[in-house]
Amino acid sequence: MNKRVPIFVFIVCTICFFYEVNIFAQATQKFRTYMHDVSGKIPETEDAIVAGKMIYEKSCYYCHGVKGNGNGPAAPRMDPKPRNFTRNEYKIRSTGLGALPTDEDLFRIITSGVEGSAMPFWSTMSNEERWQVLYYIKTFYKGFSNEMSGEIEIGEEANATSQTIEDGKRLFKEAECFLCHGNKGRGDGEITMTMKAEWDMPYKARNLTKSWLFKGGNNVKDIYRTITTGINETPMGSYKEHLSDEERWRLAHYVKSISREMSTNVVLKSKPIESEIPMDPDSSIWEDAELTEIPLAGQILVKPRLWNASINSIIIRSLYNKDNIAFLVEWDDRTNKQDEVYRDAVTMQFPVKIPDGAKKPFFVMGDSGGKVYMLHWEAHHQSDVHSEIKEQAVEDSKFLDWEGLVVVEESNAKGVMNYKLQSQDNQEAKGVGQWENGRWRVMIKRPLFSGDKNDTNFEKGKLIPFTLAVWDGSNAEHKEKKAVSSWYYITLVTPTPKSIYGYIAIAIIMGVSVEFFFIARYRRSNRKMSDNRADFGNT
Repeated sequence: MNKRVPIFVFIVCTICFFYEVNIFAQATQKFRTYMHDVSGKIPETEDAIVAGKMIYEKSCYYCHGVKGNGNGPAAPRMDPKPRNFTRNEYKIRSTGLGALPTDEDLFRIITSGVEGSAMPFWSTMSNEERWQVLYYIKTFYKGFSNEMSGEIEIGEEANATSQTIEDGKRLFKEAECFLCHGNKGRGDGEITMTMKAEWDMPYKARNLTKSWLFKGGNNVKDIYRTITTGINETPMGSYKEHLSDEERWRLAHYVKSISREMSTNVVLKSKPIESEIPMDPDSSIWEDAELTEIPLAGQILVKPRLWNASINSIIIRSLYNKDNIAFLVEWDDRTNKQDEVYRDAVTMQFPVKIPDGAKKPFFVMGDSGGKVYMLHWEAHHQSDVHSEIKEQAVEDSKFLDWEGLVVVEESNAKGVMNYKLQSQDNQEAKGVGQWENGRWRVMIKRPLFSGDKNDTNFEKGKLIPFTLAVWDGSNAEHKEKKAVSSWYYITLVTPTPKSIYGYIAIAIIMGVSVEFFFIARYRRSNRKMSDNRADFGNT
């Protein structure tokens, strides 16, 4: 056998591995899709249960525990915690509130995984293996041996219209859904952080704007089912007795209307504008700016690690003019809770030297071979600004326009242990943030070019790598305990010169003229040949 073949295979596998790692963050929101199909059911026999035990001890115990009580070795680092199979904690069901799921419900969850949790999809198992392991899981709870409840009846879906959505919005208020889910559905309701599930663990209401996090599917029928069945052992009860069938469909239409899919582009395009860039996150200039939503994950490579990040995505836009570049970053945060140590914050990170190839600094604060430049906004800086405004507003009303306020720190790092805040003279970036209805909106602006060799310059026509890091004060996130992204890119879009359209028109005219010239020449040639043939025939 040719010795070069194994080497070639190894190289290809290595490249594929790093490629997959690089795109993992961009693809995570597509990994779990709630599968409705159920097929290949086998009889629930002793042999099937024994086979399921072997599968469980190979693939499931690490989270759910050998005894099925949810206390596996990985459980302490998970939020939400793995399901305790020794009691009826089953959330995603087609049965009534408090009832156990059907076998088909369990099969769907094993196949699909659970959104917003560490429960992966197991569609990699064969159908037979999935049936076997679910039969073994049922042995942990004696209630499964009793007569099972049937599935709730789901009728034909009503068509969604602007009127049904508006009615659903009204029902959302009348049924007091906003108390948990918030006025905008972002999970920031008045009582969401005070709720406790029955096993005395903190409970957070679902963010209804992020459809990829819906448990048990995110189409209208799935939402209707959840509204009808409720979620066992949580404050989310069944609305079957409180709302009519038609009202539940309309509420489902409204929930679907405020939810969105994650739209992630690896390259963020910063558009040019002619006007000044006001320090205002609500300015109309942002309406036409392209956005991308970037998935985040807990930083687990450097101590102290964050296993359970509460911020799972961030939206970013960018604009620039002849002098400055600006960024608008937005992320959902239920609480806006700050204290002396744990505060909400965001950092944008760029390589000081824009790489020509694929090699970039370590995405967590760079490394010895790659210095990074960071723009850091923190909520306590914002509160300090409000204090200054209150003190000086009487003397100088112009102070309210935010210009001249420095609430963004510029710094450099060549690794976690090699961090340095830039001198006050080099602090040119400005920022402003606002929290409302469960969402932070932070705007950061700085000059396109800087004389400081430790700053990143934003040059047109280049792909400039960047990463994002976000801290949630209510989740005790601090220093390296943060949610992070992988490397993405920003490029400054170059406006097309108006003269180019003139050149295009000239080129089209010239092309058409040349074509007509050759057509006319061809026709003259054909006529001449015809005339010659005619003359020859006459002779």
